[in-house]
Amino acid sequence: MVAISATSLLHAKELPSLFEVSLPSDQYTNTNDGLNKAFNLLITKLSGSRKPNYLWKIGDAKLNKIDFVTSYAINSEDGKDKLLVKFNRATLIPELRKIGIPLIGYSRPVILFLIKIDTGEIKPFYLDVNKPSNELQKNLQLTLQDLAEERGVHLELPAFDLEDQNFLQQTDILFSPAEYIQQKFYSDSVLSIEISRVGINQWLLDGDLPSSDLLRDDQIINAVKNKLHLFLDTFISIEPLAPGASGDEILLSISGLKSFQDLESVEAELSKIFAIKSKAFYLFDRSKIVYTTQLFQTTQSLLMELRGSSTLLFKEFNQGEKTLYLEYLN
Repeated sequence: MVAISATSLLHAKELPSLFEVSLPSDQYTNTNDGLNKAFNLLITKLSGSRKPNYLWKIGDAKLNKIDFVTSYAINSEDGKDKLLVKFNRATLIPELRKIGIPLIGYSRPVILFLIKIDTGEIKPFYLDVNKPSNELQKNLQLTLQDLAEERGVHLELPAFDLEDQNFLQQTDILFSPAEYIQQKFYSDSVLSIEISRVGINQWLLDGDLPSSDLLRDDQIINAVKNKLHLFLDTFISIEPLAPGASGDEILLSISGLKSFQDLESVEAELSKIFAIKSKAFYLFDRSKIVYTTQLFQTTQSLLMELRGSSTLLFKEFNQGEKTLYLEYLN
């Protein structure tokens, strides 16, 4: 997990491993079973949804999941074997389009976590990317890493320096730690979580992902994991269109171009956004390009993908003009 200062925009929000799935050896019985389960996990990553009806659609279409595998291998990581499976984008995406599964492209959002831990034994502290000092911290970091890989998003902890840690210990009622890290570290969303011991082997989960039940030591990680899954189900999934409905048609206006290389960069970025069904040049001058675009889904689905773009900055959507204004970040 990587944290970045707001003064640095070099953070790559693209997910290059979008068509790769890693499956621990204890989650499948044989290679064929592993390849099928890896495919199912890929659909969750591509659609942002855990809805079983997408897999039912694939079954009804009689798609052979293994046909879309390009390679697989057994890799050892931290002494544990994992099945690494790579899938063929070129052959898979058109088939998923045919059966109406909404898809998210390579640009994925960054979710930053502010996790406060109060054990009741030492002064409360905030978890960061530094080496964890106990089992709870280590398991929380591993949980975020595993979920990030499974759901295809960037789940990150900030990198606090000593000044940050001192500042976060302030108790001013007007001071918001979440606002502080949102201003200092780049993210698309900040989740604040508080984990507090309230009794002997009794913990309380509070903040943006609260739990109404008291938790035992061995329940904390699963509670956090389940809450995060539910959050991501809403945050990244795209609702499919109603039967017979067509995707939106809009103009896509992109300003800030300074050279032909900028145009090539814009074209490359748009090719990684799966919300766009087709596009054509509408207007072009030295600093701006406008496309007519047909979307697979709604304009909102395109905005959700652009939320994860480090190349195209959303400026405005004019509903009356049906024009989405973006700025190229060169």
